[in-house]
Amino acid sequence: MKIKRYVKSSLFLAVVALLVISVIVSTGAIITVNKRNREIENKNAQIETVNNQLKETKQKLETETEAKEKLTTKLQQAENEKKQHENENKNYKKEIEKLSAKKRAEVKKTVKKKTAKQNSPQPKYPKATKTCYLTFDDGPSKNTLKILKILKKYDAKATFFVIGTNSKLEYLKKIEKGGHAIGLHSNTHDYSKIYKSTNAFFKDLNKLSDKIDKKIGIKPKIMRFPGGSNNTISKKYKKGVMSDLTTEVQIKGYAYFDWNVDSGDASGHNVPPNRIAKNVLNQAKKKNSICVLMHDTAAKNTTVTALPTIIEGLKKQGYKFEVLTENTYGYHYKVNN
Repeated sequence: MKIKRYVKSSLFLAVVALLVISVIVSTGAIITVNKRNREIENKNAQIETVNNQLKETKQKLETETEAKEKLTTKLQQAENEKKQHENENKNYKKEIEKLSAKKRAEVKKTVKKKTAKQNSPQPKYPKATKTCYLTFDDGPSKNTLKILKILKKYDAKATFFVIGTNSKLEYLKKIEKGGHAIGLHSNTHDYSKIYKSTNAFFKDLNKLSDKIDKKIGIKPKIMRFPGGSNNTISKKYKKGVMSDLTTEVQIKGYAYFDWNVDSGDASGHNVPPNRIAKNVLNQAKKKNSICVLMHDTAAKNTTVTALPTIIEGLKKQGYKFEVLTENTYGYHYKVNN
């Protein structure tokens, strides 16, 4: 009996233990399941977030693609408009070139007529109105002041063709105040630079014009070519340049002047004053209108010495002294280049 009771008791305890274990295991499983469910929910939430981000990114990409397409279209339109404007500009340029060529041809024709007239035989003037244009090149210098005093003494006028590299440009005011004319000669007087092209010549000439304008407020419209319009040294740097320049300066509104009486003061150093005076006075005979070439550089002291004799001698020959203007006869030589 005791054994049976013991067995029953043991079986009962075993069943209870199994039930307890089952409950414990079941409870643990439930906890694990619940935990996993929460993790699944969290993951689902994360997935939803990522999906939303992907959706936004996709929409943004679609928007950007659309914007890019619009920009591409606008860019293409702009390119087309640019090409259209460029083509129109080309047509306008061609039209301008045609009009410019036509105008240029007309101006050249006018200039040629004017040049032909300038190069025609010297017009005859009555002896009572014989005119002398005294001209001085390559100044101003200290000798310019001496020349101005002599001119004032004899009540004579002259024209000064100045260069720009001269340090005495402040004398321009004294020249102008004395009632004399100022003309352009060259900024540098460097044949190798100014005669290598028409552009080089005018670049140099414009620099001189600007310097004079800065000093006395005028831009002269009369000029003289270094070496004269018939110089042959220019062809060493550009053949035919003088033919172009003699036309171009007139197209640009300048009047250029050569001479028909050469004092010879540039033929050497310290040319004797009596020879200079004799050269001028002899060449002036049998003429009614003369343009005398002299120089007023610092080295031409004998020119200063000869000047009173020249003026007195020309007055005896019946000459009066005037300044060159844009409308004065040009004394042009035949271009030889």
